[in-house]
Order: sequence, then structure tokens, then C-alpha cells
Amino acid sequence: MTTIEKGGADKINWSIAVVIIIGTFMAILDGTIVNVSLPKMMAVFGVPANQIQWVATAYMLALGVVMPMTGYLGDRYGYKRMYLFALGMFTLGSALCGASWNLASMVVARVIQAVGGGIMQPLGMAIIYQNYPRSRMGTVLGVWGISTMAAPAIGPTLGGYLV
Repeated sequence: MTTIEKGGADKINWSIAVVIIIGTFMAILDGTIVNVSLPKMMAVFGVPANQIQWVATAYMLALGVVMPMTGYLGDRYGYKRMYLFALGMFTLGSALCGASWNLASMVVARVIQAVGGGIMQPLGMAIIYQNYPRSRMGTVLGVWGISTMAAPAIGPTLGGYLV
């Protein structure tokens, strides 16, 4: 009997995967959830469309800047430590977005949020590769992939509901 048949070393421990999947889902979701609320933010902050677009643009720019550095940061400081730091940054940025009082504070909060999200996304996949056996990688990455594909689809609908 092999370890697969016994349910031994090849068994999937979902505790790590759930944290990674939820973090990645939220980081991707935040890229699209805000788009629906931009007209409402224009009214609340009293700014024109050409200024409010920075709420979405700053997030995407920060993601693009941070993502290439994550491999180095993970190697240098440890993948778990960096992931937890990124999760904290993302949570802090999200709280600051909720407390924003003007456009500038919202853009800064979105950048903080994106720094965390930009680190979480690539490190999440690296952590999955480090912690799961190759024989179960398809299952874990399949569930992770479903969450990454569902997030942009759910974002605008959830954003509209929340607004």
C-alpha cells in the first residue's frame, strides 16, 4: 500500500492553502471592486473624473512595481514573514481606504493596499509550491486558480452592491 492509499504524507493540509487563497482573492478583488464606486467617490470627494481615476490607476501601478521584487524579498526575509507583512499592509491599506477623508488620502491608502496585495499574489503561489507535494499540486493550484478567476468577476457586482 502506498502513502496515497493510506492517506499519509501525500494528504493535503488545507490550512495554509486557505490563507493563501483568501489573501490572493482579496488582492485581486480589490483591483476591480472599486471601479463601480468611482462615480460615488466623485460625488463624495467632490472631484472630477480625471482625478478620481487615480484611485484605480495608483493601485495597478503599485502592483506592477511591487510584484517583480517579491521573489527577492521572499528569499531575503523569508516567504512566511513577507506574506504576513504583506497581509498586514493590505489590511492596513483597506482600513485606511474605509477611513479616507479626501482623494489624496484614498490614493495613498490604495497604494498601501496594493503594496500588500502585490507581495501576496506571487508569494502565495511560491508558498504553495514549497508546502505541498508535487502529486497534489494540481488540486491545490486548481482551487487557487478558481479563486483568482472568480475575484475579477465578483468585484464589480460586490462593489455595486456595497455602494
